[in-house]
Order: sequence, then structure tokens, then C-alpha cells
Amino acid sequence: MSYAIIRNANHKMNAVPLLERHNERRNKNYSNKDIDLSRSSENYHLKSIQAETYQTEFERIRQRYDLKGNLRLSGEKQSNVMCEFVITSDKEFFERLGKERTRRFFEDAYNFVTAKVGENFVVSAVVHMDEATPHMHVTYIPVINGKDRKGDPCKRINCSEFWKGRDSYSRLQDEYYDFITARGYDLERGVKGSTVEHLSVAEFKLKKTEEQLANIIEQISEVERVDNIKSANLPLNKVAVSKSDFENLVSAAKHYVSAQKAEKENISLQAECRSLRNKNEALRNENDRISGQLHDMEVRFGEFYESVEDEVALRDENIKLRSENGRIGNQVHTLTAEIIALKEERQRLTEELTEQRNEAAVLNMELKKTRSVLQVLQEKFDKVMRFIESLNLKKRLDEFLKPFDRKR
Repeated sequence: MSYAIIRNANHKMNAVPLLERHNERRNKNYSNKDIDLSRSSENYHLKSIQAETYQTEFERIRQRYDLKGNLRLSGEKQSNVMCEFVITSDKEFFERLGKERTRRFFEDAYNFVTAKVGENFVVSAVVHMDEATPHMHVTYIPVINGKDRKGDPCKRINCSEFWKGRDSYSRLQDEYYDFITARGYDLERGVKGSTVEHLSVAEFKLKKTEEQLANIIEQISEVERVDNIKSANLPLNKVAVSKSDFENLVSAAKHYVSAQKAEKENISLQAECRSLRNKNEALRNENDRISGQLHDMEVRFGEFYESVEDEVALRDENIKLRSENGRIGNQVHTLTAEIIALKEERQRLTEELTEQRNEAAVLNMELKKTRSVLQVLQEKFDKVMRFIESLNLKKRLDEFLKPFDRKR
């Protein structure tokens, strides 16, 4: 029976170029002897990168969809920024499918991936047909729904949150198995951490035991051939046999002794095999438990690392804000001194304005007095003029004033 195999690997930025060179066949030579470069033309993409490299495609997707995340893209402790699904089965499965249905199988598997991670965040999906067993590499950016520092909804790159949960990888196996078998592919669910092509220690010893058992059966058949030996009776209870039958008899006797010994060893080996099977099962259970704990620790470490990154980012931002605060403080101090100077100038101008208002009030009073005097004089002048006109002395007055007008 063939298995539905889907595996995931997380990658930091410094490993992305190596991932790209393998997936996109950018190397000229490969240590993997299963790769036949003469058949690389048979490889095909279900999604090709739009940018020049995986790294530039990562930046393009990041900017286009405004993906947030406190990512460390350089140095020793880098963040996981890309993940990769490898989807395959065994060679016999694909031989049964044939070339055309194999492509439909990978298209169906690709639809499973895009439904889980979002096609917008898939960097590349390439099917390798130039190796011993066809398989597909789907490289994607792990994106979650989150919130920015203002509390607004946003998309964030966060590998540990994407795979959060002790049984998340097991759920992936279940979901993929249900999805792919529902589309008519005769596959069994893959076992986490197992490879069906390799024998365990117990299975190896069991195989050796079966080989020894077959050898014992052959020896027993050799002993059974003794029954076919013909003998001739001689005096004194002796039997005569042919030389060849005698040799067979001796050989059978030796085989019989060996068979008894081997049978005892076989019983011992079967008991040991049962013990090893039990131990192997216990080790598998322990391995699953430890794998779960390890995955849980990885998730917790990822969360811790993310929290530390946030603290580092906040500390750096705090330092910047302190520096900015100091600069603003200096500006405030300067502005405060200027405001004090302006207040003093305003006080001085206010005092001057008060003095000027007081002087204006005095002048206004004097002006009123002058106007009052002028009004009295005007009344007296008007009275004199009416008197002169009443006596017809206006003409004589004008002649009297002519000399004074010329002097002016």
C-alpha cells in the first residue's frame, strides 16, 4: 500500500538561496545521484516566482500585502521566514497513475496547500520528475491574522504562530489524507517520523529468524530422506547400507543435531524478537511523546523569541523616543526662554502703552479745554461781526485789515 506523504520544513533567510537552487534546478552538479539532469525538462511549475529570486519574491509579496512582523533577517539568530511542503508517495503509486493523472494528483495537492496557506503567499510550486520518485516542493510564507501596535487588524509573518499547537503537524497529516483520498487516490495515511522503506531493529532480527527457520526446515527434509535408505540384514544384528546412503545418514544425523540446536536458538530468538517488538513499540510511543514535547518546546521558543524581538524593538524605539524627547526638551527650554523674554517685552510695552494712554487722556482734556476756549472766542467773534455789520462798518474794517493781509 502506498502512503499519502506531506512533510513541512521551516527555513531562515540565509537558507533560502540553497532552497531555491535545489527547487529551481539552478545547480549544475548535485550530490544526489537520484537526480537525472537530462530529465529536468520534464519538471514543471504549478506556480512560478514572479521576481528574480525567492528572496526578492519574499520582499515583493511582503510589500504588496503589507505584511507585518518583527523579523530578524540577518545575523546568527534569524527568524523563520519561509516554509516548504514536500508532497509525494512511492514510485509504484505514480507508475500506476501514469503521467497525465500524476499531474492531476499534484494539482489536487496544490489546491490543498493554497486552501491552507493562501495562494497569494505561495512563492513557488514546482514538481520534480527528474528523480527516482516524483514529488512537489511548495515554498510559502507563513502568514497569520494579527494586530499591529495600534491594535488594528493586519497580516503578520509568524512561523511559530502559524504552526502553534502540539498536534498541528498531526492535524496536517489528517487533513491532507482526508482531502486527497476524497478525490479518488488510493493511499494510506502517512506515519509521522516513519519511512516504510527501512526495517526496524526488531523487523531485521525477525527476518533473520525466518531465514534460520527456513534453513532448519531444509535440514529436517534432509533428515526425512533417511527413511528412504534401503538396508540389508547381516548376522549379529548388523545392517548393511550403501556408501552413499551411509554418507546421507551421517549428514542427516549432523543436520538433526544442528536442527535441534537451531530450533532452541529459534525459540530464544522468537522470544527476543517479541521482546524487541515490545521495546520498539515502547520506543515509538516515547519517540512520539518526545517529538510532541520537542515541537511544543519549539513553539514556546518561537513565542519567547518573538516576545524578545518585540522587547528589543520596543527598547530600540524607546531609545529613539528618549533621544527625540531630549531634543524636544531642549527646544522647549529654548522656547520657554523666548516666551519669558516676550512676556517681559509685553510687560514693558504694556507699561509704555499705559503711560501713552495717560498722556493721551491729559492731552484730550487739554484739547477739550482749548475747544471750549475756541468756542467762547468764536462766539465773541461772531458777536463782534454781527455788531459791525449792524453798523455797516464791514467795509471800513476790510480796508483797515488790508495792510495786515499783505504782510502775511
